[in-house]
Amino acid sequence: MRVFLTGAAGPLGRALTEVFRERGDAVVGQVRRRSGIGVLRKLGAEPVMSDLMRARLLADAMQGCDLVVHVAQFFDFWAPQASTFHAVNVYGAENTLAAALEARVPRVVYVSSSLTIGEAPGFWGTERTVHRGYTHTAYERSKLTAEHAVLRYRAKGVDVIVVNPSLIVSSGDSGWLGRMVADFVTGKRRRTGDAPMGWIWARDAATGIALAAEKGHSGSRYILNGETMSTREFMTRVTKVAGKAAPGITPNWLATTTATFSTAAASLFGGRPRMPLDEARFATSGFRVDGSHACAALGLEYTPMSRYLPAIIGSYRGSAKLLAA
Repeated sequence: MRVFLTGAAGPLGRALTEVFRERGDAVVGQVRRRSGIGVLRKLGAEPVMSDLMRARLLADAMQGCDLVVHVAQFFDFWAPQASTFHAVNVYGAENTLAAALEARVPRVVYVSSSLTIGEAPGFWGTERTVHRGYTHTAYERSKLTAEHAVLRYRAKGVDVIVVNPSLIVSSGDSGWLGRMVADFVTGKRRRTGDAPMGWIWARDAATGIALAAEKGHSGSRYILNGETMSTREFMTRVTKVAGKAAPGITPNWLATTTATFSTAAASLFGGRPRMPLDEARFATSGFRVDGSHACAALGLEYTPMSRYLPAIIGSYRGSAKLLAA
């Protein structure tokens, strides 16, 4: 099978490339930066440097592919321009599906997020959950809008499967979660929230996505969630491996107050807020989702965090030493 993969140089994209290559599939990986070309070549994939806004170029690169997996996204809780969330997450997804339709690729897996499940407070989200009707962040809104947009392509003859992974734990993550882990590993950050969150190893998420592509039915949704614990519990495990003090709890009122003032200050003086309002909303609300359906329907097995976390923390600790040298 020939697979076209967007966002191939990111943490999840790299894990997916490895999984598909191990299965004997050819991978054509879309990257935005030249640095991603070498990364993919080392993994045995064919890199294509392209922008998600150029559907025509994407369609050309997809020619002859049997499957498209759309991973590329903007995951954060703040952007210099608020329109970035919609531009990347919605328009990027729509362009990818339009390109797949033009290139006559029969099957697309859209990688969304467990944050879009939208379970009501105090409940667990499943594949059958009806969204609560309101969103907490611009990221959640953009991914939810993108889900609706890509599923409309089923009416045009494209098989579309939606996969909703929880927070993806990976080494080499320069995004929001990676920055937070690095701050705790290096001791720069010592307090965090106590809301429940879902966590999954990048390798498990990649395996689940590949299984959904192989066994999933068009229109189906699969939640991928290895373990559920609060951010404080997760970071306690991180700091224990890193040899740092366990984190304290940031009360919800303090997170909200800090976010209000830091966001206001950032709007006046520029730069990223210390705590964006969306991040505070996410940190104080959290999410709970059940990933067991993917086990029953796809045969996915989750790896216990105790098995993969030490190696990941070691990679962040090594990076910190290099930066300090």
